[in-house]
Amino acid sequence: MKRKQDAVRTARYEELTRQYGGLMAKVCYLYAGPGASFEDLYQETLINLWLGLESYRGEAKASTWIYRLALNTCITWHRKNDRHTGSGMTDVEAAFGLSDTAMDPGARAEQLEQLQMLHSMIADLNPIDKAIITLWLDERPYEEISAVTGLSKNNVGVRLTRIKNQLIEKGKTL
Repeated sequence: MKRKQDAVRTARYEELTRQYGGLMAKVCYLYAGPGASFEDLYQETLINLWLGLESYRGEAKASTWIYRLALNTCITWHRKNDRHTGSGMTDVEAAFGLSDTAMDPGARAEQLEQLQMLHSMIADLNPIDKAIITLWLDERPYEEISAVTGLSKNNVGVRLTRIKNQLIEKGKTL
């Protein structure tokens, strides 16, 4: 019986990492930086996914649960660890799905540069604002952003407007 449960758990874990690995990578990448490397955050998120599988009751969509798990992992990592090494700029292409080798190298370099600039601007935001803008950039509905962050749908809308304006202003000064 135990072996069968382990096999089911392993299959579910593999399915979730295959389906939502990119989503977890994006969250980890946005929280990576001088405080923690992308690889450390991603590994910690995968560990927490494995550990949390038994407690996932299916009350929220899997994507909402995964987002919340990744965000909580990254935020907790930064709260616990005062000193880290690593630039966090290690695997931009994987985190943002830029692994298309057929893309024109010039266009790819320009897109990568824009993503790095966006990442640096988002990195300056507080953790909850990072979560809101990350979810919005992934085209998640306000209801899901609300569920992940614990904010009301209206509060999400107001904060998102402020975050966008803040990022626009930062972009003008660069």
